[in-house]
Amino acid sequence: MFAQFTVFITTALAASSLASTDVCNTGLVQCCGALAAPSTVAATNALSLVGVAVQDITALVGLECSPITAIGVGSGAACSTSPVCCDKNVFNQGVGVNCSPVTVQA
Repeated sequence: MFAQFTVFITTALAASSLASTDVCNTGLVQCCGALAAPSTVAATNALSLVGVAVQDITALVGLECSPITAIGVGSGAACSTSPVCCDKNVFNQGVGVNCSPVTVQA
């Protein structure tokens, strides 16, 4: 019985640490190539592509974003630039809206 309990606890701890590396309160952690103030030309252009009004933005805009995956596959498997949490993500356009930098722990 103790062995089963130990396996359960170990599995639960591993799952919780895995979840904490790739999830924000608003969704998945993103890896963005750049972060920009909403008033910059690059951010304004990106926001217009995804139909978001600049005046609705209260934080940074993520550019060239993709999700960071915990599994280690796909384009977002590692992030050497700006890991962020964003209120809204438009993956097919690579844009994150209202983004905050985060520290991702392995």
